[in-house]
Amino acid sequence: MTEEPLTAGKNAVEVVRVGDTVRRARDAGAAFAALVLTHLESVGYPHAPRYLGIDEHGRDILSFIQGTTTDHPTQRAHGAYAGGGRMLRELHEVTAGHFLAADKECVIHGDPGPFNTIFQQGLPVAFIDWSSCRPGARLEDLGYMAWTWCIQSQGRVPITEQARHLRELRDGYGFIEPEQLLDAMVRRQTCVADIEAVNVNDPKLTPARRRHAEAAFAWATADRELIHRHRTLLLSALKQSG
Repeated sequence: MTEEPLTAGKNAVEVVRVGDTVRRARDAGAAFAALVLTHLESVGYPHAPRYLGIDEHGRDILSFIQGTTTDHPTQRAHGAYAGGGRMLRELHEVTAGHFLAADKECVIHGDPGPFNTIFQQGLPVAFIDWSSCRPGARLEDLGYMAWTWCIQSQGRVPITEQARHLRELRDGYGFIEPEQLLDAMVRRQTCVADIEAVNVNDPKLTPARRRHAEAAFAWATADRELIHRHRTLLLSALKQSG
C-alpha cells in the first residue's frame, strides 16, 4: 500500500500513514508506550491511538486518527481548552495505581502539547506521539500542557486571552492551586531551556538538531519571561471561578 509521510507530532524520526494505520519508527520509548496504549485500550480510554503491533519493517503499527494539530488559538474552538484538560485528567486517572505507574502518581504523556494533540473541528480528540510517556507526577504533565497550549510570547495573542485559556484548561482538568500550576509551568520551561542550552553546542548533534535546540531554547525562555512578567494577572485569572 502507498505510504504517506505525516508531519503531526514533533519527535518521531519516521511516521507514515498506510491506509487506516500509522507506521512509526521504534525508539527508546516504544516498548513502554506499547504497554501503555494497550492498557488504555483495555480500560476504554478514547483519546489515544490503538496499538496494533509491529510491521515487517520493524515499525510500530497504530490506528490512524483523522484530524489536525494546532499552533494558534484561532485554530481551536470554544471548549477546546477545557476539553484538553479533561483528556489529560482522564489519562492520569486511568493509570493511577497501575503497575505501569511504578512508584509515581500515574503514567504521564510526557509531551502533551497541541503539536501532539489531534483536533477535529477545533476540538481535541486524541493525544499522539507517546514515546515520552512514563511514570510521573500529574503536575509535570499539566504544567507542560498549560504552558504549550496557553502561553505564547509569539503570535500576537493578548495576555488576557492567554490567561482565560489557562483558567479554562485548569478548570477542565480539575482544581489545582494557582501558584502550584504556574510554578509547574515554569519548571517545565526551565527544564527545556536547560537541556537545549547544552544541545546548542553539542558537536555530536547534527547542525539541524542544534538549530532546533537554539529555537527551542529561545521559545522556552521567552515564554518563561512572559509568565514572570504577567504572573499577577495569570494568578488572578486562575483564582476566578470558571
